[in-house]
Amino acid sequence: MRATAGTVQPHASVEPVMSRLDYEQNALHHSCLLVLLRGVGPSRARILQRAFEKVRRVNNIKVTDSSGAVRTIYFRFIHEHPVEHNDWGDFQTHRRLLGLITIGKFESQTELNELCRLHESLKVRYGSTLYESRAIFFGPDAPPSDPMTNHKDGVSAVGNAQPELQAINEHSPSTNARNKDGRLQDEYTTPSNFKSQAFFYREQDNFIDLETRVSDFLNALFWVLESRRLERSREKAEKVSLLLAPFEKRDFVGLDMESRNNRKRCVGRVMKNLADLSLQAGLLDDALSLYHNANETLRSVGDSLWVGASEEGLCAASAVMLYPQMREIETLHRNASLQETGSSPLRNTPEKWRASDATKKINTGNASTNCADAITPNSSSCSSVSSLVTNNSSASGTPTTSTSSSSTSTVSVTPFGQQRNGELPLNILKPEEITNYYRKAIINYSKYRHAATIETEAALKASRICIEQNRPLDVAMFLQNILYINLSISEAERVKRFEIITELYQQIGYQRKAAFFQRLAALKHVQQGSQAPDWTQSYRLMLGSFTGYLLSLDPLEVLENAAGWPSLQIDLVQNLITAARRLGHSALATRHMTFLLQTQWENMTATEQSEMAVQLQNLSAQCEGSPVPLVLENGTVIPPANLTDLPYCMEMVVKDLPAHLRPQRIKIAKADSGPFLFTPIHFNSVDRRDKKKDKNKIAFLWVQNDLSEVCVRLRNPLPFELAVTDMRLLTNGVVFESLPQTIILQPHVPTNISLHGTPIETGQLDLQGYSTHTLGVKSNCRLKHMRGRNLPPNYLVEVIPALPRISVKTSLPQTATFSNMNKSDIVVTSASLTLYNGESSSCIITIKNESNTLPLEHLEVSINSNVEQEMQKKMFRIDEQALQAKLPVAPQESLEFALEIYAEADFVCPMPAGSLNSSANGVSAEYGASSTSHYSNLSASGHASLPVGVSSPQHRRQEQQNAGARSTIAGAQHSLAALNLQPSAAVGSSNSRPFQLTQNIEAQLRLKYSGGEALVAGYCRQCAVSFNLELLPSAQITSWDVLPAEIPSQFYLVLDISNLTAQEMSLNYTDNKNILIEAKESCRVPIPVDRCSLEQVCAARAAEVAENLERELCFRTQILSFSDALSKLCSTHIAERVKINWLLTGSDIQGVASLRGIVLSHGMVDLTTVSPLQWSISFQNAPVQPHSEIMCTVGQRAQLSINLTNQSLQPLKNLVLTIKFYQDYLNGMENYNLETRVAISGPNRITIPVLEKLEQTQHNCSVIFFTPGRFKTSIECVTKPQQGSSISIRPCPGSTHLSQLETLPVSSFDEQQAHTWKFIPPIEVTVVEQ
Repeated sequence: MRATAGTVQPHASVEPVMSRLDYEQNALHHSCLLVLLRGVGPSRARILQRAFEKVRRVNNIKVTDSSGAVRTIYFRFIHEHPVEHNDWGDFQTHRRLLGLITIGKFESQTELNELCRLHESLKVRYGSTLYESRAIFFGPDAPPSDPMTNHKDGVSAVGNAQPELQAINEHSPSTNARNKDGRLQDEYTTPSNFKSQAFFYREQDNFIDLETRVSDFLNALFWVLESRRLERSREKAEKVSLLLAPFEKRDFVGLDMESRNNRKRCVGRVMKNLADLSLQAGLLDDALSLYHNANETLRSVGDSLWVGASEEGLCAASAVMLYPQMREIETLHRNASLQETGSSPLRNTPEKWRASDATKKINTGNASTNCADAITPNSSSCSSVSSLVTNNSSASGTPTTSTSSSSTSTVSVTPFGQQRNGELPLNILKPEEITNYYRKAIINYSKYRHAATIETEAALKASRICIEQNRPLDVAMFLQNILYINLSISEAERVKRFEIITELYQQIGYQRKAAFFQRLAALKHVQQGSQAPDWTQSYRLMLGSFTGYLLSLDPLEVLENAAGWPSLQIDLVQNLITAARRLGHSALATRHMTFLLQTQWENMTATEQSEMAVQLQNLSAQCEGSPVPLVLENGTVIPPANLTDLPYCMEMVVKDLPAHLRPQRIKIAKADSGPFLFTPIHFNSVDRRDKKKDKNKIAFLWVQNDLSEVCVRLRNPLPFELAVTDMRLLTNGVVFESLPQTIILQPHVPTNISLHGTPIETGQLDLQGYSTHTLGVKSNCRLKHMRGRNLPPNYLVEVIPALPRISVKTSLPQTATFSNMNKSDIVVTSASLTLYNGESSSCIITIKNESNTLPLEHLEVSINSNVEQEMQKKMFRIDEQALQAKLPVAPQESLEFALEIYAEADFVCPMPAGSLNSSANGVSAEYGASSTSHYSNLSASGHASLPVGVSSPQHRRQEQQNAGARSTIAGAQHSLAALNLQPSAAVGSSNSRPFQLTQNIEAQLRLKYSGGEALVAGYCRQCAVSFNLELLPSAQITSWDVLPAEIPSQFYLVLDISNLTAQEMSLNYTDNKNILIEAKESCRVPIPVDRCSLEQVCAARAAEVAENLERELCFRTQILSFSDALSKLCSTHIAERVKINWLLTGSDIQGVASLRGIVLSHGMVDLTTVSPLQWSISFQNAPVQPHSEIMCTVGQRAQLSINLTNQSLQPLKNLVLTIKFYQDYLNGMENYNLETRVAISGPNRITIPVLEKLEQTQHNCSVIFFTPGRFKTSIECVTKPQQGSSISIRPCPGSTHLSQLETLPVSSFDEQQAHTWKFIPPIEVTVVEQ
């Protein structure tokens, strides 16, 4: 862009140049009048700021000229203006200072005099160009003795902006305000040499008339400017003088000014100067025409410098019309008290640029007033002006008013070549032409070394215009050209230039270039050789360049974006650390080094990581790093940085509480709500949504005030040991007391560490990560910020109310190992016990409430073991009522309860399968559930291990009658006890199971307990005591049989009992009968037992029928056999009435052997139950009593009468009554062949088809004995099984009741089984000779 041809250089070596660049200028400032707004005297920040804001608010005025047209005149307020810039006022009139306003605060007359002196000195300094000046003085507050005056004024001491504006708009300043000014002037007077107009206010005043007075002052400036313009326009072409730039004065010395070219140069320069004045005076049409004519004239004579000025003026006049919104931006930018509501989006968000270059922003309104605020009607040109302008094309517009706060909108601009219906002048530059004209102007300026400042400012103005035109490439071109301009400026000015370039690049979105120049400016502040390096500015600029390098102050945002150039970013952050260190801000240096390690860890080599870690450790030694934001003096907030990779977290696992401390729900029995207890259908997806929302929620629960644990797996990526101190859990939600942990990590070795803490409140606990203190930096390492790891963002744990804690002790010794059963992890203690089968023991369990505040209010005790439930209930017993009566248990108190333990075992030895009777149908499913796996049904004739005389009633011996008297079975005990059976003989078959073996039983006493608020919420804890029971064999019943007793109401249960212990055993099998059994020996004992009554049999029958009715309602079904129920009844009857107590002699070990599970054959069942037949027998017309002695003579006819009564609930069918006489030789032999000794008159065998309930039948016969001797009579009644089907149809139960069981048309048990009922004892008849 810069000129490549030879430049026009002045002859002098030293020429005046502008000392300072005005970087804030834009093209619209060419139309503004320059006013210096300066504060003088002692600084009063609050007062001066308020006054500055009010003065700046009046940045334009509406003026009606002599022709009646309304012009809008704009003013630019500045605070500094070098005097030499006024020398360039002829070259460009907007550089000339025209007005002066000073603002000061005084407390005394002396201070007022000093303020006046300073004001006058400024007037003298800028006197060559100054038109008018004003002084605004703020005096001391009014004395407090006159409060009513202020009240009457209606103006409060504290101002309100809205009332002020209303006061300005509605009425003029009040008279009272003038009186107050007068009073202040009466108290203080200005010096005599003070010639300017001054405005006096008190500090508490609102100075509501200040804007009006400033407006009057600006109006005066305009009229002076207008008069100068008119004077210039009236000059004759042949009398105009040559206008010169400051450095051109020596270039025209000695030249002929009357030459044609020089005259044209003079006219062209004057015409350009008049165009500048017209532009400032609001005559935009005149200014455009004059700029065009001046450009043509000056170009014809080769006046490059002024040609460039005219081209820049054309651009400025066109920009005023095309881009009036730039003036709004400037106004709001300079007025810091207002919001930037009117700023262009292009300045802040390049993404919102307009779509077309041929668009612009205008004030909202109808289309005919698009540029009315910028275009004013042309005033009448005088004849002298007309003589200078050869082609004066003008356009007219409709005058309108606008305000700087009006909103803007974007509309398309009509193409330049089309007719605009008077909206814009035809000679206005098109938007794309403005860029070209600026380029030409810069090329012309570049030819002059002393115009470097003008060239630079023109490039900045062109850049701002291109920003409005959405031409980022042109902006970059103009800004790049600035770098090649050789300016003799200070280092501070160079830095300022880089900052301005940075700002403009940022506006077009070239963040990378903006960051480059911003960082360059930062380095310029502290470059080598600088006498006073400004590290503060260097730090500020480098911090501001983060955006261009795709960095952010927030390290999390940097990690999320993962963009930019790592090497440049690392270098920038290192420079920032250096600046912070030089400033003495150790906290900032530590923070930035932490930021570097956190964001660039993956972009550094292992060596660089180690070096940076060491540097961070050195920096943190001066100031420890903490995870809190740092706020700079300018308000910038430096977010915290955390070392999430030092150490490197590989895994984080939330641990459940120990099993015996885990909370559980208290199970409450649900009420039956109907037949539909479960449905797989979900009518809404609320549950699914909740699960998805809380996918990070932990399944288990934590308990308030209980120590909780989280396991973290860490790795040290550094080549040296890394000490991590004060490591704690990071939580949110409920209050959580975290315990610190310290660990030293070895290089590259994964290490597990447990972090503990205690939740103090109930609710949802959010586990977000952990905090560390390593390398001198405290870091909050949150899971959601750990990148590259399969970790959830957080863990949600529900904390329930506090639960009590207990300790459990037992009175038994502990075992070496715990239980292998389910839930063995809840076992807190153990107990071991060794018992013999049938032995009982007691265990005292002590429970102590270890809580300090919570009572133990709820306690549930249950037993779980590896044995069946029924057997378990017999082995373990607890008095629940007594236990519950001891609740609640106060804190630190204890309770005790007893656990009764009984060594339940199967004392009945299983029987061989070969001895089963073919008529046995087995046991019922319920009864056989336990017995069929251990026992077999026995034969009707007893077990093979019994002696023949005992097991066979037909051949048994009558040893009991050796004494000749009817006595009890006690006389035979010695002979029975003397019979020792070996265990091998008792087995009876190789298919039978072996004797009792040592059993190991494992059991758990489980305790569910709760209290306090957790009990209300339905939570409890569960622990257990493990019991290891060793059951040793004691007594074993190897075989058994049932024999009739001497009386019908009893029977004998004959048992073979083995002593399986290693000690002598004392066996008590009746109330007064004992027997000693040597170790590993056996004995046989008869036990008298009462028979099972008919009432019990009838009840069993009724239960059986009721069960059948319940199972098969109203359906055809097979009636089950009654034998199973009857066999079960008899077995239970024996087990309840026969208890065999044993005692190991020489010790206090004792127990009880039960007959639970004994199996009886059909013959045994008949002897066990009371006969359904009632016998009534008379011999020789005399009733026969048991064991009574009957005498008879040989040859005498004896009458035998037998009377039978059915006592059962059902009829008996197919009965066969048999009468037999025999002789018992008492040696096991019985003789039934007595045809020659006994004769029976009448049948000795009769058949009874049916014997109904309670029906009686009688049979009579006569007996004649032929020889003397002792005879016995065997009277028995036998039933024969029915040959037909045993299936019958049962009617609907609705018509049958239990009370009608006797009428049910079903087969009785007599028809299904063969039964034999005998008259006991046999009748003994002694026959003697006559």
